[in-house]
Amino acid sequence: MTSQSPAPVGLDKSPDRIAGMFDAIAPRYDLLNHLLSAGIDRRWREAAIRSLRLTGVETLLDVCTGTADVAIAARRGRGAGRVVGIDFSASMIGLGARKVRAAGEAGRIALLRGDAMCLPAADRSVDAVTVAFGIRNVQQPAVACEEMARVLRPGGRLAILEFGMPRVPGIRPLYTWYFTRVLPLVGRAVSGHQAAYSYLPASVGTFALPSEFVDTLRRTGFADVRADPLTLGVVYLYTARRAG
Repeated sequence: MTSQSPAPVGLDKSPDRIAGMFDAIAPRYDLLNHLLSAGIDRRWREAAIRSLRLTGVETLLDVCTGTADVAIAARRGRGAGRVVGIDFSASMIGLGARKVRAAGEAGRIALLRGDAMCLPAADRSVDAVTVAFGIRNVQQPAVACEEMARVLRPGGRLAILEFGMPRVPGIRPLYTWYFTRVLPLVGRAVSGHQAAYSYLPASVGTFALPSEFVDTLRRTGFADVRADPLTLGVVYLYTARRAG
């Protein structure tokens, strides 16, 4: 099993703590996602799904599914034939289940409570895996990557969205100010949660650099790994296929 350095002191990523935090912010989670990203989050998810080259017959596992936005989007058009979403926040899963029913997808999308470091899926049982803005919240990301490689069939595709920091001169300082000053204030005001939207920039700041996370994916069973910046590097789309 690949080891991962523990989270820095003061940034507790224990499953119980993270699940509790997302339970608390679940009612305002979707609103804040769209508000704080100016609606661009939808395009990021669409880019991730396009990268999987779905044909309509695949089984897709959406890890850290949250309120099921990726799971629902993955069924549109010639999307996945079946989607299973996994998350350890009961409140997020509950909201996601209501959205799945409203979308008329209850027969094709199943949402389960589970841990990214111990996925409730058999070896080589899915064709594609997605993670949208959840891998940095996992206590040991490398273990989660190994689990995703385990459940993917050989040649199966992976798409991970995660926040980054812009590298463009002049843009980075402005974005850093917004991300560390404005976003926590707005997040606290709308969600009513004091810690969650301070945790967000802190967790992004301590997550692996894109080159480091690419190395993690290669070490844990993936090939053809790419890290493509979206929106000036505010977000990275990591794509890969299961080796073997």
